Parts: sequence; C-alpha cells; structure tokens
Amino acid sequence: MSRLVPTCFLIVTALLGTSASAGTLELTQRKLNVSGKLNVSSASKLSDSLVAMDGQAEAPIYMVVTATDGTAQGVMLLADTIRSLESPVVAVVTTQVHGAGAAIAPFADRVVVYRSGGFAFTEVPYEGVKKYVPPPAPPDPKEGAEAKPAPKKKEREAREKFLQDVVRKQYLDRFYSALAKRIHRKAAEISKTLEKDGGFILTPEQALKAKIADQVVDRITYTRLPEVKREVKVTTTDKVTTTERRPE
Repeated sequence: MSRLVPTCFLIVTALLGTSASAGTLELTQRKLNVSGKLNVSSASKLSDSLVAMDGQAEAPIYMVVTATDGTAQGVMLLADTIRSLESPVVAVVTTQVHGAGAAIAPFADRVVVYRSGGFAFTEVPYEGVKKYVPPPAPPDPKEGAEAKPAPKKKEREAREKFLQDVVRKQYLDRFYSALAKRIHRKAAEISKTLEKDGGFILTPEQALKAKIADQVVDRITYTRLPEVKREVKVTTTDKVTTTERRPE
C-alpha cells in the first residue's frame, strides 16, 4: 500500500515534537471527531473513517475526543481498529470527558489534553443488556406501624439471566482489564472504585503524572499537509494482471 512520501511524515512528527515544549499542538486535515455517543453504530462508522485515512498516508491521525456517552462494545471496537492501523493515532482531549469518552482516549498511541480538559472515569454500560438490579428493601416502618413485606425478586428467564450474569459480566471484565492496562491501574481497583465512589477524576496534570496523557497543550493550530496524487499503473500479460500504485 502506497503512503505519503516519508518527508511529510517527518514534518508532522517534528511539529508534534515541537509542540511538546511550546504547549501548542499542530493539527492537520487528518482529523476525526469522536463526539456524542460512542456505541457500536458510531464506532463502526468511525472505524471505517480511520481505515480509509490510514490507507491514504501514514502521517498521524488526530482523534479529537469530546464524547461523554457510549458503551463498552463501542470503545473496544474503536480501540481494536486503532491497534490495527499503521498510522499513529493521537487522541486530543479538548474538554472534560467521561464514560466512553474517557475510556477510548488512552487506547490511542499518544494522548494530549487541553488544560481545560480532563478525565472522569465512570461506569461504561454493556450495550443491549441492562444490569440486573434487584428490588430495594422496603424502608423501616414508623413506630407502631406494621412492617411491609419485602418485594419478591423478579423471576428471570434462563436467557435473561445468562445474558445479564454471564455474557455481560465476562465482557465487562475483559473491557476493564484492557482499560486498566492503558491507565496503569488494576482492574479490581477500577471496579471497586466505580462501585463504591461512582468513578474517579484526573485533571490534565494528574493524567500527565500518571502517564495517561503525554502532553498538556495550551492551544491547537492547524496546518494543511500537501496532498500527494497517485498514479495507478496496470500491467497485463497473458497469465496475470498486476496493479501498481506509485506517487507522481
């Protein structure tokens, strides 16, 4: 697969390196917005866009993350796509993100964050199967009043119980295990914090110190990369036809 000439890649790499000391990030037209709800449907479209951009060049792709909603499947689908690309992917966090938005950013090859941004790691739901919540116990009766009987637990059918207690749990265990490696924590610690406290917050400076973010930036500028046209040469013989792409 043909790529942009190596000099273009070196230019962008140099810009990225320069921005680390200057507090400025140079974006290019190789930019993708991850906003709204990151579920399977939106992650599939984003993955298609990443693959298409990866096929055009090997210069960095900037993934601007502002999503604050989504599912574990959506995060993992996009994370798997990022891992399969040849082009490096830079997550740019420009605002406070939580849920799926906070979860996807660390799966990029490099993470930069605005000073006005940050990460709030909260529970990410499993798409299609809600968590089973047993009915709450009745409140204590007032003095002299008769206690109400505890509500009966819903009798779940085998398929519902299997999806909620086995399928959902196994997938989320794998999801949090993968996330834990990216943010340098233990999966059990993350699960306990989410269950007890609802989540945890990292400021840009804390994320940098925890080695989740690689850079804190003050501003973002835009530089357009030169476009490289490709000529397709087709060679036909009696036995085989070959197609060769080459830059002009």
